[in-house]
Amino acid sequence: MADRIELAFRRAALRLLPDGARLLAAVSGGADSVALLHLLARHARGRRLEIAVAHLDHGLRPGSAGDRTFVERLASDLALCCFAERRDVADLRRRDESPEEAARRVRRGFLLAALKKAGADRIVTGHTLDDQAETVLMRLVRGAGPASLAGMAESGPGPFVRPLLRVERRDLRAYLERHALPFREDPTNRDLRFDRNRVRRLVLPLLAEALNPRAARHIVEAAERLRDDATALDALAAEIYCKSRRRLSERRLRVSASRLAAAPAAIASRLARLALVEAGADPRRIAARHLEGMRSLAHASPGKTVDLPGKIRARRSGNGILLESPAAERSRES
Repeated sequence: MADRIELAFRRAALRLLPDGARLLAAVSGGADSVALLHLLARHARGRRLEIAVAHLDHGLRPGSAGDRTFVERLASDLALCCFAERRDVADLRRRDESPEEAARRVRRGFLLAALKKAGADRIVTGHTLDDQAETVLMRLVRGAGPASLAGMAESGPGPFVRPLLRVERRDLRAYLERHALPFREDPTNRDLRFDRNRVRRLVLPLLAEALNPRAARHIVEAAERLRDDATALDALAAEIYCKSRRRLSERRLRVSASRLAAAPAAIASRLARLALVEAGADPRRIAARHLEGMRSLAHASPGKTVDLPGKIRARRSGNGILLESPAAERSRES
């Protein structure tokens, strides 16, 4: 008889993993990803699911090569193809990235490349309800907007799916114990120098002890409600934006100031974000102050300018707001 975790996974898999899907399971060797692979393998038997395994050695700590060996052996025991690779994140880190950001970017690039090699159509990750709660709290204290506070979706962006997103980490540990499944412990998960580890080991336990034992689940449920609201507002903003913008050249974009000024704050901020992204700004670098800067131009006098991420300059021009990239400015000057 299937236990509670298997039933929860099966419900999610029926939503996210259609019959005949070709899946690439991201497996670090840690508890969550090992439980994910075990659940996938059991679930695949009656669903015609094809599974391959992907493992990345980030080269960030001693012992990481042992994790790769463990995952390769695990895949072999399950008769699954394994795509394993080492990429030194420290060497690949960009100047404007934290170590965590660099690791996420490099891992994503590896998984997308492995997806093609495996001929798969979905990347399955072991993110749990606890990961979601941690993500929401971290974004909240950093001043993120409603869309970011919604956290991770079960599906997307792109080929990523997360069937364990409603399962608590402690339940997965119990599942591993019941099935006597070994896994690897990453010692860096105890290092309190990292933001996520402080939230995981200090903040969430305190909330659970002092306020509500189900604090993590309630945080995630609130995020899901925010996601529903954000999705509806995003769709409305996109519809308005299509009627509000005009592309003047490859590097110059004009946005209606009157539409931006007339929109409610929740829509206006989304219009501003859409304009910045289309103009070439990195979405990760767009902060609340940049959106406020764009909105202020809707009420400003002609000639007023605001500097934005990516060296983009927004300028009030007539009845519109003109967004220009550095390339456009160089082109005009020449």
